[in-house]
Amino acid sequence: MRVEELMNSELVKESLRKFTEVVSFNYPAVGWYFSSEEIENSFIFKKEKWACMFMYLKMVINKGKRIRFSGDNVNACTGPAEFFGFNELEDDGGVFLVETERFFKTLEISQAYTKESASLIHPPKDTYLYMEKLENIDNVEEIEVVNIFPADLTNLTKLITLSGYDSVTSLMDNVLIPNCSGCQSIFEIPYNQKFKEHPKSIIGLMEPMVRNFVPKDMVSFSVPANRFIEMANNIEGSFLDKNFKNPTGF
Repeated sequence: MRVEELMNSELVKESLRKFTEVVSFNYPAVGWYFSSEEIENSFIFKKEKWACMFMYLKMVINKGKRIRFSGDNVNACTGPAEFFGFNELEDDGGVFLVETERFFKTLEISQAYTKESASLIHPPKDTYLYMEKLENIDNVEEIEVVNIFPADLTNLTKLITLSGYDSVTSLMDNVLIPNCSGCQSIFEIPYNQKFKEHPKSIIGLMEPMVRNFVPKDMVSFSVPANRFIEMANNIEGSFLDKNFKNPTGF
């Protein structure tokens, strides 16, 4: 089968293989895909009990479980239900982020943040959105976003540099570290980049509340699936090429 005939998910998995040859990761890669099907054995949030999706991230990474998101999550994991486009983003006038979490100093700043967040949301392509360990995703699925987890700062540096390797426009700002919620950083914002002519890479999980639920050494690096494939194809010939002897001094 020719490369152009392969399914998106097959190309993404092959791209991950290329990455693992030159970059070290301390957690398995995660992929996101839409579906009209209620896939069996998926984790579903209870409707009337508040939860943060990151409470269950270990279940995805360590046990191979998939999480299903939909409009039914609105009273449980509220962030994904809204930021992933299933429900309208609630505007409380900025009160929660200022008075409860204290992530913004004034209501005006918080309101501006909500407005900007809303501008990044895209309607869901289907009834459900699934988050699953990349290696477990069925090859018939079309992966939208990939999350990878560099092992340390050295490996994060490799990903940042590779992000700018083929850049023709954003020479120094092709990687973003947004001040946003954890769920925005691993899906909403990188998914929004899919619709850009020159998609940027997103470093995430930088929200103080989310850090209570993820391992101390976990940082996400997220890109749309099409960009993930492009970056993997750029490894050969770049500073990450296995045949290139990287200079350590001059």
